[in-house]
Amino acid sequence: MPATDGLPLEVREVVEALVASLGDDLSAIYWHGSEAHAEAKPDSDHDLIIVMKRLDEHLLLRIQGVFLGRDNWSSFVQTEEELRQYPSTGRLQFHFGLVPLFGQVDPPPFSRENVIDDLRQLALDIRFECRYRLFHRELDYTEMEAHYRKFLRTRNARMLRYAAKLAVLALKTREVLQGGSYPETRDELRKRLTDEDELAIIDIIDLWEELRPKFEEDATTLALQLDAFARKLVHELEVSPA
Repeated sequence: MPATDGLPLEVREVVEALVASLGDDLSAIYWHGSEAHAEAKPDSDHDLIIVMKRLDEHLLLRIQGVFLGRDNWSSFVQTEEELRQYPSTGRLQFHFGLVPLFGQVDPPPFSRENVIDDLRQLALDIRFECRYRLFHRELDYTEMEAHYRKFLRTRNARMLRYAAKLAVLALKTREVLQGGSYPETRDELRKRLTDEDELAIIDIIDLWEELRPKFEEDATTLALQLDAFARKLVHELEVSPA
């Protein structure tokens, strides 16, 4: 039976529905992220890791059916075989900060080399998002209909907020690379940092509702800020001893 005692109602409903729908093909369900660690903002997602013994089109559609009509959910779905292939990112989340809700799987092992690979991938994802928003923004918002203009601005800012979340994940992962423990919450991470630019990245997430109107008006400064972090991270990895 799923361990749903004390969970928010919406989480309990989803977990119970997944267990009922997927049956013996389901290996494990874990809860993680800001909701699980009491750091949620008004628009935060519930983050689940769903591990399957196998997947086919019918099982994928069953999972889809559980989430139909439900807002603010984000699910990482992998088979046990896929996990054994060493996902390019996310190894550490199987070792730190997970709340088990159903079943259990052996976490993918990680090493120093794995952690460096994760950081390289995070840097790549951050700078791709930032440079895309810088170089390929719509040329002239003023000529668009107001509702479409608002949608595009909101989308650009939202995607860069996602890049900021990746940057926070990179900062947490870097702590492990440097021999420290993994900071499971942003508050714990904040206490360890001294660099003002890195602290400002945590502020992007913690103060998003306050900062969002400025970034929706023009996301250039946010893109440049996060790209600078990604470039710094790449340089740190270049000079980091093996």
